[in-house]
Amino acid sequence: GWSGGLDGLFSASGGNTAGVQAGVGGRLQWRGGPHRLRLQASGGYQESDGVVKERNLVAHLRHNRDLPGRWATVAFAQVQTNPFQRLASRRLLGAGLRLDLAGDGRGTVALGATPMLEIERLSGRPGHTTRGRLSMFLHAARQMGPATRLDAVVFWQPLFADLAAARLVGNLALTVDVAGSVDLKLGAAVEDNADAPAQVERTDWSTYAGVGVGF
Repeated sequence: GWSGGLDGLFSASGGNTAGVQAGVGGRLQWRGGPHRLRLQASGGYQESDGVVKERNLVAHLRHNRDLPGRWATVAFAQVQTNPFQRLASRRLLGAGLRLDLAGDGRGTVALGATPMLEIERLSGRPGHTTRGRLSMFLHAARQMGPATRLDAVVFWQPLFADLAAARLVGNLALTVDVAGSVDLKLGAAVEDNADAPAQVERTDWSTYAGVGVGF
């Protein structure tokens, strides 16, 4: 059947320091038999004294089909934009396999690999670049208690033409049930791009705290 959730954070200040910060995320999932379809989207915006400090958006659509044993297919499409990384747009399309290494009623560990096509357009550079990458990921989740869950995922995404030109993306999230379908989320994220465009820092990192509602 259907399930999903919304996550959000917001803060504002005025007076000597005027600013606003907002982040929002959402997910919608359908599961029937061996098939699972999930749509995820997230975005962030930050402004301080009239100057925009952050603006990004990611949308991700993924399909999984369970196979015999511990295997499953992975197919996805993703769109991303982040002008602070000179990223006018990045479109990804990939398909591969996931292997559940371990799992019980309290947690799972999974490893996956998906070749993918990357179409990237950078601000200040004409046209677009089309390249192939390998996306390998490790995902671990653990129910730490009746109301607490820990999730960690790491992606390694090298170019086929140059393995040293890789992106490394990681996310760690702690979810604590507060009341009913409402939960508190705490986490940290990091992205390292060995092939970052000129005048763009190689590594971005952030921490976050927010409230989520599931259904």
